[in-house]
Amino acid sequence: MIPIAAKALYDTDGELREAMIALCGAGIYAPSGLLDRKALASLIFADRSLLEQVNALVHPRCASRLLSLGVKGSAQRKRLCALESALLLDAGLDAYTDGVLAVLADDTLRLQRAMMRDGASEEAVRARMQHQMSQEELAQRADFLIYNDEAHPLIPSLIVSLISSSTELSRWLFTQISLFLHPSREAASLPLK
Repeated sequence: MIPIAAKALYDTDGELREAMIALCGAGIYAPSGLLDRKALASLIFADRSLLEQVNALVHPRCASRLLSLGVKGSAQRKRLCALESALLLDAGLDAYTDGVLAVLADDTLRLQRAMMRDGASEEAVRARMQHQMSQEELAQRADFLIYNDEAHPLIPSLIVSLISSSTELSRWLFTQISLFLHPSREAASLPLK
């Protein structure tokens, strides 16, 4: 698997950095030179137009990075490349994938988790969530669903999602999970092409 660190682009892509400063001001970068994510969030989640402008700068660079890593992965004979992105569908990055796996939870649980993870206020997290795709739309657009809450144990939820799909990708993933859960089995005869 090849790691993709799209968030690092804000810190490593000089052109993106310059464009972000021109758009949002130098205050979005800390003295260390790294993006101040809280400062950026306070601006973009209060101004939908600014959010769209930032996305228009970042999304094409993410797609380009994804494509370059995919080419590297092919050259290295990697069989699977996973992309974690909250904005995968919004950014159109799903066009570069064989399938989309969505991890879902109810809004209350998502709110609590984000507040705890980010040390953010309820108001700040709610402002962010307003700009995200609804869980219902995400579920409709995804190929596989995992419900990440107390009512749905993770592995059975994943297996049900994979079994319900008839794609080559789902059969290959199911086999890999099966091998992970039962390592004594031999390698699958369903390679991803």
